[in-house]
Amino acid sequence: MDNKLFDICPNCAGEGTIQAVSATEIRTVNKEAFEVPVNYFACQRCGESFQTMEMDDSLALARDLYRDKHGMVRPAQLTAWRKSLGLSQVELAAVLGWGVATVSRYENGKLQSDAHDKAMRMAMSSAETAMELVRTAADLAPQVRSRLLADLEKKAAAQALEKAFLASVRTAPAEGIHLEKLGQLVLLLSEPEGVFVTKLNKLLFYSDFSFYKQRGRSLSGLAYERLPYGPVPSAFRLLFSLLEQRGLIRQVEVKVGVVEGTQVLPLLASDRNCFDEEELALLLDIKKRFARMTANDISEASHREQAWVATPMGMTISYQHAAALSF
Repeated sequence: MDNKLFDICPNCAGEGTIQAVSATEIRTVNKEAFEVPVNYFACQRCGESFQTMEMDDSLALARDLYRDKHGMVRPAQLTAWRKSLGLSQVELAAVLGWGVATVSRYENGKLQSDAHDKAMRMAMSSAETAMELVRTAADLAPQVRSRLLADLEKKAAAQALEKAFLASVRTAPAEGIHLEKLGQLVLLLSEPEGVFVTKLNKLLFYSDFSFYKQRGRSLSGLAYERLPYGPVPSAFRLLFSLLEQRGLIRQVEVKVGVVEGTQVLPLLASDRNCFDEEELALLLDIKKRFARMTANDISEASHREQAWVATPMGMTISYQHAAALSF
């Protein structure tokens, strides 16, 4: 903190007596106590302490701790959701059936009621629920209603795909699926000009099994199955459809010479900050190592791997085979 804000104590007029202090104090929210950091100025001469308005945020911090403890929506999350829908506070109030002042207070930090929090969480987590609220909102302009319903219909389709994917996918042992990282992984491996699905599946396989060989865990969290054209990620068709629905990739049917197939085209640049230094180094090495291989070449290479040879058709490939990986 900058104690030059106060050269003279506003209480005793002492010069050069002000000291910046950082400490922790208890704040109470709904009869629950939370320890939060506080910053203030103290006069060494008279002992008086005081804060600026910008410094006095301890109650807001305590309220956020309370929200986190009880799984409630934070003000910033409500604001971000409203803006993602392209709505003003007046329009969001119409959708939720609340007063504009209520929405404003919640966005500015007032602790919401349990009933209002439940309504927010349901609308924010389910596009279908939000669509029903939009359909029945009495004070919503027709053009806003039409735009919202079109946007939410796309989100509902993406949520349905995500639900289907998560219900179908098999994961690596003791690992879960991180969809955001998985999306960035697919983007990176398909950059810059796209890649056939057959080759992409093998690039994912070699990335995951190579990393498992090095670090004892996969990159994506995906399990792999033996299919006729080599190892493939579990539920890969649903995965690529989901990423397409989210606007990360586009799948197109193409013909290159005598080869026909589905190509995955990246629509965004990958965010390499999603990967740590070792992960990124391995992925770039995989891309370089297989850069000149066609989909058929890499498919044939995968057929020589113990992971594919030792696994019955249609069955899940054990990550224990990573130790015998050729590449």
